[in-house]
Amino acid sequence: MSKCDRGRHEREKTNEMDSERVPGRKRRETLRGNHTNHMKRMENCRQVFVFALAWFCLPMLMARIPEEPAVPNQMVTTESTVIASTSATSELMYPPQNGPCFYATPEMCSDSLIHDPKYQVANCECRLHPVIPRSLICCNVTNLTNITSCQEPDSSEHWKNIHVRNASLEELDISNGFWKLFDSISITDGTLKRITREFTKFSATKCFNVSNNNLNEIQPRGFKNLMQLQVLDISYNNLSTIPNINKETNLTIDIRGNKDMLCKSVSETIDKGGLELNFVEPDKTYCLTNQTFNWFNSTDSVPLRQLYRMKQLQSECPTDCKCEVERMNYEQQNDEDGIPLLIFSAKVDCSNSHLTELPEKLPANTYSLNVSCNNITSLSALNVNPTYQQIIRLYADNNQISSLLDLEGTSFIEEFEVLSLRKNKLKSIPIYLLSNTLDKNPRGKMLYFEGNKLHCDCNSAKVLRLWLLARQNHIKDWDQILCENMPQIVVDLSEMKLCQSQHDWTDYIYYLIAAEIFLLGALVFKVSYDYWVFKTAGYLPWPASKMPKLPCDWLCES
Repeated sequence: MSKCDRGRHEREKTNEMDSERVPGRKRRETLRGNHTNHMKRMENCRQVFVFALAWFCLPMLMARIPEEPAVPNQMVTTESTVIASTSATSELMYPPQNGPCFYATPEMCSDSLIHDPKYQVANCECRLHPVIPRSLICCNVTNLTNITSCQEPDSSEHWKNIHVRNASLEELDISNGFWKLFDSISITDGTLKRITREFTKFSATKCFNVSNNNLNEIQPRGFKNLMQLQVLDISYNNLSTIPNINKETNLTIDIRGNKDMLCKSVSETIDKGGLELNFVEPDKTYCLTNQTFNWFNSTDSVPLRQLYRMKQLQSECPTDCKCEVERMNYEQQNDEDGIPLLIFSAKVDCSNSHLTELPEKLPANTYSLNVSCNNITSLSALNVNPTYQQIIRLYADNNQISSLLDLEGTSFIEEFEVLSLRKNKLKSIPIYLLSNTLDKNPRGKMLYFEGNKLHCDCNSAKVLRLWLLARQNHIKDWDQILCENMPQIVVDLSEMKLCQSQHDWTDYIYYLIAAEIFLLGALVFKVSYDYWVFKTAGYLPWPASKMPKLPCDWLCES
């Protein structure tokens, strides 16, 4: 055996001995290496998959989930929100719907979505909504037949929602049975001018939206069979009337943007629907008045909020009283645009109602109150009751009111136009209270005190009489105010008669003083005469000669 063969034989023998010494270690190392390689391959595959998915989906999501634009025809309701079904799987997310109304954004009419074969519907121009089941989106329709011919994918289920956008239609016939089973029907942003015929009986529609069209005519009885209707959106059209609705409560109506909408039609709708009828943005929605409608003498635009409050007058009216609109006034509002708002003023008539005090609460915007022919004794409510803060005309004739001091410090005494207190129990008129108001703002203020019997005295003749004569422009019955303690009219009082003081002992002191002066003069004269007689004749007067001598007489003897 050569040297090389011997060395090779030894190495092989050594390897055999080593393999016999550690038979399991090599197998363990082999298994560990295989596992590591497998995990690396799995991680690489996962990274590649995630990257590819993100690269594919991210642009689509960014393009199809824009912030929903503010569109004028989107309804705002108080109903619960309808959320898209979570069971539907799609890469396109859709914002929640408002109330029972189905609404498709303008992006839904993009070319990429319209021509997507995945959402196509047989025999019509509409397509399926990518998220909400049984919902149709129809764009740029030119013929109504292209909508009504849509066939349900499943014959056991019917369509639930439909939104037709940008339709070039002149007329819509709602009597077609195709519309009967829809929960929500929206036909917006088109050229629709007329809605004809009537919905068929037992129609299930809860939301009907035809906003942003050119509508100028709707069949008056077209919606009479919509017994489940919750939302009616006819905003931004050219309508002047609201169609008849056979739904009285929990109905939301949007009539914004109809510049020729008549208040008479709105008022009749409120009468039928009651106070539970809701209008969208009533402070920013206006109706047009005319000269023959109820309280208006001009063609002004009235906010629906004011018209609605007019209808609430009777519900807020005090018991046994009559409440009605008196007139309309423009008042400056504290809003950003500063446009004066047309506000109605209410008139409350509680005359002959057997009241012993002023009513506890008055309707909003009450400017005139008539409580004549009752048994009211006090006007303190004008000072403490906040519902009386807007009163500027008060008629309280034929009551038991005895004082005007309750009006001191009130807004009424500063702003009033009419204060009528004929035939009450007034004993005095607080001139200082009324003079302050009349001097500051004399224009248009009227006072009536006829039939009150005042307590007349010197002050009445000197002050009150002159004040009444000077205020004839404000006190129209100045010559009909009577005195209680004498049969005279206040303006006929005589200052010379009433301003003389009563006689007492001080009135006679001047007579006593004059008598004393006279007696003193007579005494001086008598003494002087007696002295002259004594000097000339030498004898004393008879009274003096008969008097006995006194011890002091020697002082007079010479």
